[in-house]
Amino acid sequence: MKFVNRFFLLFISVFFMQKAYTQSIPVGTVGDDYFRILQLQGKIDPKYSYSTRPNFLTNKFPIDSFYHLIDSNLNTNIALKSRFVEFRPMLVQLRSQYNSLHPYGWNDEGMIKAKGIQTMARIGVYTRIGPLHIQFMPEHVNAENAPYEISDEFGSIPKDRFQQNFLGQSSVRLNLRAVSIGFSNENIYWGPGQYGALIMSNNAPGFAHYTFNTIRPIKTFLGSFEFQLVTGRLEQDPTAPFEIQNLKTLSDWKEPRIFNGLNIVFQPSIFPNLFVGVNRAYQYSERNIEQQGNNFFTKYLPVFSKIFKSSIGGVEEDKIERDQQISIYTRWLFPKSHAEFYLEYGWNDHKDNFRDFWIDPEHSASFIIGFKKLQPLNHNRWLELNAEIIQMAQTTDYLVRTAGDWYPYTNGGYNHYNQILGAGSGRGNNVQTMQLNLLKTLSKIGLKLQRVQHQPVPADRTLPLKSLGLRSLRWTDIGVGFIGQKHWKNIIITPEVNFINSMNYAWTYRTNFNFFAQLNLTYLW
Repeated sequence: MKFVNRFFLLFISVFFMQKAYTQSIPVGTVGDDYFRILQLQGKIDPKYSYSTRPNFLTNKFPIDSFYHLIDSNLNTNIALKSRFVEFRPMLVQLRSQYNSLHPYGWNDEGMIKAKGIQTMARIGVYTRIGPLHIQFMPEHVNAENAPYEISDEFGSIPKDRFQQNFLGQSSVRLNLRAVSIGFSNENIYWGPGQYGALIMSNNAPGFAHYTFNTIRPIKTFLGSFEFQLVTGRLEQDPTAPFEIQNLKTLSDWKEPRIFNGLNIVFQPSIFPNLFVGVNRAYQYSERNIEQQGNNFFTKYLPVFSKIFKSSIGGVEEDKIERDQQISIYTRWLFPKSHAEFYLEYGWNDHKDNFRDFWIDPEHSASFIIGFKKLQPLNHNRWLELNAEIIQMAQTTDYLVRTAGDWYPYTNGGYNHYNQILGAGSGRGNNVQTMQLNLLKTLSKIGLKLQRVQHQPVPADRTLPLKSLGLRSLRWTDIGVGFIGQKHWKNIIITPEVNFINSMNYAWTYRTNFNFFAQLNLTYLW
């Protein structure tokens, strides 16, 4: 009995004496992009990698201080809180999007690939009871889903107006010191990319998952670590659009799939402004769960298996119906120059052994490379320059050893609700983006230039000659966009208009003009 009493007292002390970490800033909401901006401005500690999102705040740096650091005119103090209990409304957001010709745009959570007008509404509240944190932010998507021109190679025939409710950016977490464990439906964004990520981004709706992750860097004598381990469930919706019509028949949309992913980031103590990370992900159908192995780890946590195929069964591994993606990345800060450089390089399949990797490292490879530079001006204004290249088309190695698309069709495809989990521009596309913004607190005005090459290299050289002829036309989108942001007290409006010239649209001889516009309205409580 004495032991039980001591254990109970120890539990109570641990439960109530932990540091009170506040809620996350969900991916895709106002403030998400400002962590990196504030860090390069020298207002946030450079020890945070900001490559495992959503980002978390602390009791020493709560949400009120975060928004106040962006703009002193923002007032988000509406909350009921004491030492152990807290309740606060988070935000109300209404996002509208319009495409005049064909689907365009990505990193928009539950929104679908569609022509016409679509909207997404979300509202969020947050509650803390000791170390238990509950965030409820459901989303509703309503899309016109109008018919548009498709081809044998691109598009799917739209059905009626699309409507869907999602759990959105909701989660239940137990936060203890530097780590968090819980159940979440939040979007995850891994890696340093600004406009895309190879493994995980907010291109698709958030999916239900268990998560074990850090909420601040863990210091050791070697350096600091951050990580996130996720196991969840991916689904598809036969009523929603597909990027390619026959993807619907190739995908086992009736069969939910298991996703297991791991992101680890390391900041060495001898290089305090350098981050090095690795992402690894598996996905496979639930009906194939017995193929994965005989124990819990091989069934639900295959990310801890050995890297090379020869180490985990060789030919036998190919017989298991599952897909793997892996990437390594780095983010390098230059605080005095208010700049950063980053690179992510990934493969969508196992290498057979180290010899295979050494001889043919470009096989099934893709990469993201980019930088961000802030230049201080007078009157608290900053000039921001962003540039990023996403390369997902097959390398010239395909001439002797085809690798297929970087996001595979097999085992249901690397998607959730028919949308790619990683870089959302397309399954084998290359994207070049440059953006110049004038910033002043939360207000900005900017110009964006973007070029999208839609799968310039065929995924399979055994396609029929007719299809190969279509693919040789090189479908390319050239876009010019104008971005703005303005706020009146806690009401924030973010408009964006893009003029897209689609040359050889859908790998046909048609060249068309597409008008793509977005309007985000946000109210911070």
